[in-house]
Amino acid sequence: MTTNQTIRFGSGRQLTEIDYLSELLPYLDRYQNIPTIKHLIEQAVATINDLNNGRLPSVLPTMEVPESVVAELEQYVLKTYPNDATKGNALWQTLTELLEDVDFMLRHLRDALIEYFSMYAYVSNEFIQDLSAYTNGLPVLEIMAGHGYISAGLRAVSPAQTIIATDNEDWRTQPDPTTAKPVTDVENLDAIAALDSYGENVATVIMSWAPDTTDADWQVLQYIRDNRYRFDFDLLVIGEKDGATDSDVFWQEATLHEVATLNAHHTSFDLIDERVYVVE
Repeated sequence: MTTNQTIRFGSGRQLTEIDYLSELLPYLDRYQNIPTIKHLIEQAVATINDLNNGRLPSVLPTMEVPESVVAELEQYVLKTYPNDATKGNALWQTLTELLEDVDFMLRHLRDALIEYFSMYAYVSNEFIQDLSAYTNGLPVLEIMAGHGYISAGLRAVSPAQTIIATDNEDWRTQPDPTTAKPVTDVENLDAIAALDSYGENVATVIMSWAPDTTDADWQVLQYIRDNRYRFDFDLLVIGEKDGATDSDVFWQEATLHEVATLNAHHTSFDLIDERVYVVE
């Protein structure tokens, strides 16, 4: 598979009603002639549609209306009504009165991804290509895999590679849990049990978006350190340091090394600055 090919992880949810899209699409009509805003809205729509139809989405730009768009609006109004201030002012009012609403929708794209697709870490097509190249065909274990987007992507890129996805499904006990099934096969195992079962036979272990409400990630790191004589794998952690993911004690105790090749296409599109680390 080449880097410009789309990764399919299955059939997707095939939802027929997505309120986020219903609210966002009218803004696309309003801002058809404003390239910056149009592009951002199209990116959000494409991301939702890709996931809904079983495709990993593309890398996203920063999903917010930039301050520079004001100049773009001014130029468009002046070009449209160069000699009619009344109509120009009316058009300006029409274009600017909804900017805050558009900005709000773009900034809350991640909320929509979580609500409709149970995607917390943003798993893009490009990132999975990079991750597949990093693992180099060797066995991979994903712990705390959630709905399995990372493992599903790796399996799609390299079907012959051993990719083991595990999760104890604690998320099913959370308030308003989703009833949707994972997008790939995920074995019901907690992280320590998964390491005990598979850790000696893999080259990479992936832990993405561990919850910040428990110290399960710290327990994992302690277990790996206590059993280093058994294990010989890279531990990759995906999350926001001292932020939205993982426990405070984990970030305090972990020795982190950012992986440039994996962060090249794993960039922040909102206020959550998730990164990829090798952890010692």
